[in-house]
Amino acid sequence: MKQTQTMPKRYTSIWQNIVYAYRLLFKSSPIAILAVPAMVALSVLLPVIQNVLPALIVAMIEQGSIRRFLLALAGAGVLFAGAKWLQNSLQQKNLVYAQKCRMEAITRFYRKYATTSYQNVEPHGKQVDFQNAFSALNGDNWGIGQFFRKTPLFVYNLIGLVLYAGFLTAIDVKILLILIAMTVSCLVFERVSYRYQQRSRPEEGACKQDTFLLRNYCCGIENAKDIRLYGIENWFPKRMKQVYDRRIRINANIWGRMKLMDISNAVFLVARDIVAYGLLIRQVLAGQLSVAEFTFFIGIISGFTAWLTEMVTNFSYLRKAAIQQGYLRAYMEMDDCLMQGSGEELAPLSCPPSIEFRDVTFTYPETDRPVLEHLNLTIRPGQKIALVGANGAGKTTLVKLLTGLYRPDSGEILLGGRNIESYSQEEYFDLIGTVFQEPFLMAFSIEENVACCDEQQADHQRVCRCLQRAGLWERIERLPKGVKTPYSKELYEDGESFSGGEAQRLMLDRALYKDAPVMVLDEPTAALDPLAEAQMYAQYNDLTADKTSIFISHRLSSTQFCDRVLYLEGGKIVEDGTHQQLMALGGSYAKMFAYQAYYYQKRLGERPDEQ
Repeated sequence: MKQTQTMPKRYTSIWQNIVYAYRLLFKSSPIAILAVPAMVALSVLLPVIQNVLPALIVAMIEQGSIRRFLLALAGAGVLFAGAKWLQNSLQQKNLVYAQKCRMEAITRFYRKYATTSYQNVEPHGKQVDFQNAFSALNGDNWGIGQFFRKTPLFVYNLIGLVLYAGFLTAIDVKILLILIAMTVSCLVFERVSYRYQQRSRPEEGACKQDTFLLRNYCCGIENAKDIRLYGIENWFPKRMKQVYDRRIRINANIWGRMKLMDISNAVFLVARDIVAYGLLIRQVLAGQLSVAEFTFFIGIISGFTAWLTEMVTNFSYLRKAAIQQGYLRAYMEMDDCLMQGSGEELAPLSCPPSIEFRDVTFTYPETDRPVLEHLNLTIRPGQKIALVGANGAGKTTLVKLLTGLYRPDSGEILLGGRNIESYSQEEYFDLIGTVFQEPFLMAFSIEENVACCDEQQADHQRVCRCLQRAGLWERIERLPKGVKTPYSKELYEDGESFSGGEAQRLMLDRALYKDAPVMVLDEPTAALDPLAEAQMYAQYNDLTADKTSIFISHRLSSTQFCDRVLYLEGGKIVEDGTHQQLMALGGSYAKMFAYQAYYYQKRLGERPDEQ
């Protein structure tokens, strides 16, 4: 199982993560700068009032003044009720501020995911990093939400401990020493649990990624037919149980270590009660303490223990939240690996442009074997190039490099004679139009899917012209709402769905609307039958007449109208020429073409290599 690397300590520091979280909160809701400290102050004050009140009642009873007793009780009651109401109001306000901050953080997180380079998205390790980072935003009990909930509790627990420790020194230092030992023991066992959480976090993130993928596979509507027809409906629960068992094992180990702290607390509580009650009762019997003082100090001792237990518990929660938020911070600060450009104003690009790969080597992250090694390739302006070869030959990798989704380890790629690194990422993406094998349609209107922007920003006439050029206008025109029709019948009652071929044509419409000088088509006809594929490639040929175009297809229909065919094998170009030249060469391309032609023509009894 691949795991992410251990994070630098600065990402897991509780103090730095508290500062990070509250900096976001105060920026989101500046009024929280006052509301949070006020809530903490009230949280400290209320338990003090609760401890003083019983002692005050006992003192009034001892003095025999009913009137003063009733007045003091009424005053204390009003003060306590008012403080409690204000505390609850501030808690609700701070909860709203925290939720607002978390929603804004989620928005920034998804923007980061959508804008960072593709090489920060595709590798398995990066997907695990994504799951770990998102866990910091996955509710009020996780990561940043946990900091907003537990930090005020931890602070007022700490203040309460210091305040009550002062009272305890007035009784006997032995009690304070026992409680200090109890604190140290709690922190030691808490650290044992924390270290295990750190070690197990990568595995926990991998489990979440597996859960996410299994859930998508199981519930995806595109998989529903195969799941039923192939009888694999029981496979998903089995695999899901395996993943859940791993998560349960991790959580059980975490909480098992936390239970050691509970056992330690129970032992020290017995020692505390024996010493504290023995000392206080002896002082009362000796006349050194009044009953009211005895009541007050018993409340202080119990309160100190409560403060201590809550402080260590909240500290443990903050530790775990720090790990989660550490992944979020690392993800948000991750280098986007985007093209930055030279900062100079570039001369207009000649259209259509040339493309050149100079001594390009590339290795995928998390692997050590180059997919492309010292690749050299020149494509003249306006040429149509077909990339063919067996699976794993490097065709799609070459396209990923050309489109700027990945950057080469060495060598350079030139567009129009200019190194693509001289462009900014946005400028370069504007020059590339793509149609990929898997159609990506969003649950928006057809017009928005073609223009990739809001309807108000879309050029309506241009959308319609592109639909006409791609041969989809008659289908769209018949719809009641035309191009305003929303895609997805699952979300909209008046929505529309499309066949595989229609969806591919919509992808072509999108590329035509973009009107980029370079067109890349990676297996765009995989869902079509051979006749529909031939028709679509004929359309591609006409529609890309003024562009430099690259086609990838395992079925060799595209090669007929291409200016050059490049046959890749093992990351290298082993054959280069026109269709006719490569057929005459009689090499790997000719053999692949002959096999396909044989099966399409259904010539039985004779194999292509026997002709």
